[in-house]
Amino acid sequence: MGPNLTPAGRRTKLVMGGAALAAAAGIAVAAAPAVAARGAAPESAQEAATVLAAALRGANEVPADGGPADGDENGSALEFIRIDGDRVSVAVSWRGIGKPTRLHLHEGAKGTSGGVAVDFTRLLDKGGRHRAAGTVKVEDAALLQRLRSAPGGFYANLHTAAFPGGAVRGQLHQVTTGVDFRHVFANFRASVVEGRQIYECKPVEGGGHAFAQRDVGAVLDRHIAHSFVAPNSGTPQWIAPDGSAVTGAVLSRTPNGAGNIPELDLKATASGKPRGLLAGTAEILRLNTVGGVAPAGPCTPGATVGVPYRADYVFVQR
Repeated sequence: MGPNLTPAGRRTKLVMGGAALAAAAGIAVAAAPAVAARGAAPESAQEAATVLAAALRGANEVPADGGPADGDENGSALEFIRIDGDRVSVAVSWRGIGKPTRLHLHEGAKGTSGGVAVDFTRLLDKGGRHRAAGTVKVEDAALLQRLRSAPGGFYANLHTAAFPGGAVRGQLHQVTTGVDFRHVFANFRASVVEGRQIYECKPVEGGGHAFAQRDVGAVLDRHIAHSFVAPNSGTPQWIAPDGSAVTGAVLSRTPNGAGNIPELDLKATASGKPRGLLAGTAEILRLNTVGGVAPAGPCTPGATVGVPYRADYVFVQR
């Protein structure tokens, strides 16, 4: 959430092509291509497109200008951003909120309120009931460079009539897998329904004992089971009811405040049936983590404890 009166229109221009309109209606979406008549370099000679993702929640909203935080506690959204030259494409789907009235990217770190950086609001008129997509042109090259190099300093925000200050919000995160924006809505999010990070009291270097990760036990939306391949293996896995499954290898960790386990970016490897919900997953983002941190202080060797946690997992498809 943040101030909404920043004249973002000076920095963004709407670019809606046939593909973007189709995507907004729930079909495939593609970023607007470079226009050869303007002397654009071939795509192979341009900087590779950057893809970012955000899992939006009402609980992420923060107060602006000293006022109370808005935030629809029943709302959530999943948003992908693609930056290709001066074209910035968005694909967002939402649930649990009223019809969005504004769709923004704000520049601001987690827990802070920032001004509008990119305004996608006009794309909402071309969107469907629960999703919208399209492309705008952004003329501020310095802004685009900051968005590419430090996406965590930006957040996505949806506003509604009931929550004009912001219904749902999520910080942006880099996606390392190549995402085909024509099929971006195939990516999905599954939140923890019930979950615990499981720790065991183990010896530590230099003497003594402390709790260290042993396993995880969680059930996500769509009845996805989440655990380690084996206790103490350090290899997480996700198994869908249809038998498709993936394991994960950590690519990066992002601290998410005291008392919360870090957010993660994981490379996914298929480990189950070749077809099904998880079969095409190439990357997994663990976002919006709450709780789950190992207990501090002395412990009894061999003791185990399960610490409740919440998180949103974004499953990025090939």
